[in-house]
Amino acid sequence: MQVSTVQFELSEALVHLRDFVAEIRGGKLHVDDEPELAVQLGHILDHISLAWNCKDMAVEEIGALSQSEFERLSNTVPNFLGQRVIGEFALG
Repeated sequence: MQVSTVQFELSEALVHLRDFVAEIRGGKLHVDDEPELAVQLGHILDHISLAWNCKDMAVEEIGALSQSEFERLSNTVPNFLGQRVIGEFALG
């Protein structure tokens, strides 16, 4: 695992999450702002997805990815350890 890659992506996610929480607490998100919510959470999820999907790649390898491959890795939500189960219902 490339710890620096994981650390970078999670740090980026944390910065965006903290900023977004501050906006919400500051009253900048309203009932009709669902598109803004989707954009912000999507961006945070992109960083989390990259942290997992690129965990074995050096920064240089990530930089060498094609745009479409980078987008695929940032938009593919990982199933970290297999199927999630809550009660009798399987998730994922």
